[in-house]
Amino acid sequence: MFDPRNRDASTDEACARLRNVLEQTRGLGRRDFLRVFAEAAAGSVLLSPLVAIAARTAQAAEPPVTYFTYGGAWKQAISAAFFDPFTKKTGIPVQYQEPYTFAKLRAMHEAKAQQIDIAGLSGMDVYIGARIKMISSIDWSLVDKSALDPQQLHHENVIGCSSQSMNICYSKKKWPGTERPNSWADFWNVAKFPGRRSLRRDAFWTMEAAAKADGIKDDAFYPLDVDRVFRSLDRIKPHIKTWWSDNSQAQQLMAQDEVDLIYMTNGRATQSILDHKAPYEMVWNEAIYAGHAEGWVVPVGSPNPKGGMKALDFIGRPEYQAVFARLLYYAPQNPKALDLLDPTLAKLLPSHPDNEKVAHVVDYKWWADNNARVQRRFEQWLQS
Repeated sequence: MFDPRNRDASTDEACARLRNVLEQTRGLGRRDFLRVFAEAAAGSVLLSPLVAIAARTAQAAEPPVTYFTYGGAWKQAISAAFFDPFTKKTGIPVQYQEPYTFAKLRAMHEAKAQQIDIAGLSGMDVYIGARIKMISSIDWSLVDKSALDPQQLHHENVIGCSSQSMNICYSKKKWPGTERPNSWADFWNVAKFPGRRSLRRDAFWTMEAAAKADGIKDDAFYPLDVDRVFRSLDRIKPHIKTWWSDNSQAQQLMAQDEVDLIYMTNGRATQSILDHKAPYEMVWNEAIYAGHAEGWVVPVGSPNPKGGMKALDFIGRPEYQAVFARLLYYAPQNPKALDLLDPTLAKLLPSHPDNEKVAHVVDYKWWADNNARVQRRFEQWLQS
């Protein structure tokens, strides 16, 4: 167990200073926040310039921590929010492998040739990883459990960092008034809400939406009635202009005003709407929400498990999660992070209590058991 007497005072100091930066930049847009945050980091405002830390780093050059990343905007935000401060404080460099796929992570594990020290897994992959004994036990002598909230420990040996939802987004040009789509039934209602539609080319997310559109209640959602869901998909298929498979493609559809209704991940939708002024509105009612099932792990057999555990200690803290939310608009799993954000921004995140109340929370355990066969059927259906 983590001994408070061994706590590095610089960690507390860095978090306190970071809270000050977050408070001072409340209400600023992403671009202005990035500028202030970069200036603060460059000036070591977020870090405690203790000579002892530099000396310890110089005396014992620690091996790097390898993070498995999706790349692109995700990598940039993760680096800025978590790993750049981590390296500056600990002296431990972070190197990246990309693009992340769970299949590759699993293959390294099964070959006993693991190259990754820390990775963020989807809720489905967390269940699978636990089953194949791929997840290392958390070393609580290196990870300060008191900095975490119990809901971040939804799974054993997994620390919750961020979460996401998939939301309906509608064109405000198409529906400028109060009569506009507000549910999955509305998305499917092409007579009442005619327009160009786009869905994600993925069984997992899209079939959840199709089930909601068909009126399946949350208390009777699982096990998913797959045949019924495909009948629901049959009704909307002729009206889908684009089946997108990449977040940047979905953002491009919004930027070029090519669709009137689109199913979007909340972070990218918010980025398009706030930062790029796309004329769309995001609907929180019936958002398909990942909840607190996603999480970060140190894989069994990692080259640098000690460094991975030290990085986990950063990942779970509310201050760094709040920065990540400012950069990419995905929800912090540590609820204390919401208090560090401007209320207007906090309400644009799926973990905000108001949004959680109206969301549909995914059962990742069911999907871990069924995704492979359902995804095959979904691809066959698309091509039929």
